[in-house]
Amino acid sequence: MERKELQEFIYFLTRSKQLSRAQQRRRDSLLARDFFASTEKRPAINKSGALDVGQCLLHNTTIIVNFLHQFTESGSLALKYTTHLWDKNNETGEYPYHNFSEFKESYLKILNDKEARPLENIRSLCMHLWQIISNFLINDEPKYPWSEFKLKIGYNKYLKEWMDANPNVQPFSMPISAFPKEIQPKRINGKTLIYFNDVVDVFKHCIEFRDNDLYYSTKQIFSENPDFKLNQVLLETLKGRSIYTDTELVKDAMRIIAHNIFPRSEFPKLEISANLVNDEVGQRIILKILQLDSYSEKDILDPKIVAVAGDGDINRIKSKLINLCDFSIESRFRINGVSTPCRINYLSSNSDNMDKVNLIDESMCRGFAYILTFYIGNHV
Repeated sequence: MERKELQEFIYFLTRSKQLSRAQQRRRDSLLARDFFASTEKRPAINKSGALDVGQCLLHNTTIIVNFLHQFTESGSLALKYTTHLWDKNNETGEYPYHNFSEFKESYLKILNDKEARPLENIRSLCMHLWQIISNFLINDEPKYPWSEFKLKIGYNKYLKEWMDANPNVQPFSMPISAFPKEIQPKRINGKTLIYFNDVVDVFKHCIEFRDNDLYYSTKQIFSENPDFKLNQVLLETLKGRSIYTDTELVKDAMRIIAHNIFPRSEFPKLEISANLVNDEVGQRIILKILQLDSYSEKDILDPKIVAVAGDGDINRIKSKLINLCDFSIESRFRINGVSTPCRINYLSSNSDNMDKVNLIDESMCRGFAYILTFYIGNHV
């Protein structure tokens, strides 16, 4: 198969909306096994006008995004009902599940599907996300904390005991006071959690930037240093951006980015924006964090820029974002001693961008920019 034909085939597999839900899950299973996080070494010089320095990882964002969308899809009703209030049957007036055991068995069947293997795929692609899901939805013993708030409450034995003692109810109605005191959460963001529904809401914010989450999280992280000025007009473009991902890891990556920016206080202007793009590549949200007039000027082959070693902040950002979003930087770097504006791709869902350092127009390079690209994914 020719390279162009292979690219078209891969595009069809990963972006086509013609595949049935079962075909998508089978595809995701195979991709997770054979395709994610592969690397390809290439020559240092590219005759097309770009440089290939071997630092980029081809990763897979589709599997995680499509899986997390199942928490809102009617096609995976039991999984959806772990994060949404149960609907009563119009004819009988009863909830769809008669007890906790029946409900948990139903959504575990989805998570442990032997052909699609969603939970196994998530474990391979993002261990941190797998731990959140496992500790909230699967473990009967609340041993391991989840989320940045270190919660131990979830769909565990205490919820089962309460539902067994209170028939014809749904999980969201369980009062937090019915859980053992040692696992009852403290106030979160100034709010006291009253019902299990409040805990579910914490989980939903772990797997999705909801409503204005991206805006407030980003503003908080990059406002910690008062020496820096955020362009508020551009920052407003982050509002209302819904992104399914491991939000804790993305925020960790942004904190590393802020850690890199803050020491260069002689360049205090920050422009942070989010744009929705929909083209032949697919629908995606591009988050750009730009420090105006700040340029790297490092050699393009500097180990910290190439980011193949086990240390360095660029490598740490890559490790947080792999299989969650694409990651690139733009700035001026030295190529054969000459300061040159470039875009370096570190994580890519597109094989065309593998290992490429693309030369960009001088007018487009306005400082040091971190670019995170989140794919919306195929969902119904």
